[in-house]
Amino acid sequence: MIKQNNFGLMSKEYNSARRGYPDEVFEYLKSLMKKDLPVTLDLGCGTGISTRQLKQYDFDVTGADKDSDMINMAVKQDINIPYIKASADKLPFESNKFDLVTAFTSFHWFNNEESLLEIKRVMKENGIFFVALKTNRQDENKDFKEGYSSILQKYAGENFDTTKNHFKKEFLNKVGFSDISEKSFYIDEKYTVEEALILLKSLSLWNLVKEDKKPEMLKEMKEFYESHLVDGFVIRSREISTFIAYKKASSKT
Repeated sequence: MIKQNNFGLMSKEYNSARRGYPDEVFEYLKSLMKKDLPVTLDLGCGTGISTRQLKQYDFDVTGADKDSDMINMAVKQDINIPYIKASADKLPFESNKFDLVTAFTSFHWFNNEESLLEIKRVMKENGIFFVALKTNRQDENKDFKEGYSSILQKYAGENFDTTKNHFKKEFLNKVGFSDISEKSFYIDEKYTVEEALILLKSLSLWNLVKEDKKPEMLKEMKEFYESHLVDGFVIRSREISTFIAYKKASSKT
């Protein structure tokens, strides 16, 4: 059975449809760092969208993802960024290596004690763990939001959304991360109908849809998008929910 978080089969769709993050996110992240060229691990990097953006903002970045197809796609986009196949609970790096560990719309897959202990291990003292999640804004058009969600639930089931795990902080507190703070950024993303359908096929919920139902879902979603265009485009109002957490200087792990 295909797992929901098996993104390898959709690496092409993921790379072509997923959008990056607004400049304000990286400017904020830069403002937190106390040194130039901070040594950075972009964890759950996928096809390297966020990794390339980090490099553009002068982070000395390495990308890591557990899926070899995603890593291969990332390497094709920029051969000068080091990428490594690794899962969050077993990182092949020495302790106290990174000034910064980032997770862009991936933390909900490894928000557990084992992974957070490993992330903490590879971070330097007073290093920063930065997490960002792209979600739908609460003030997004109600008719669009409710219609979109109802189609997803119809085909992928009620439990298709795993991103709620992003907001759980108990494991961060349990393993000793400190000074956790949150900040949000806002952006509107514009898609053609075809781009929006490709984006749909890059989401983890796509793996929850039965194969014989996928054409039916695409047809229904296409009709839905076409009936909710704004100046000829599908507009998604997005919130980038972020938080930072610090590795305590006194930590021994």
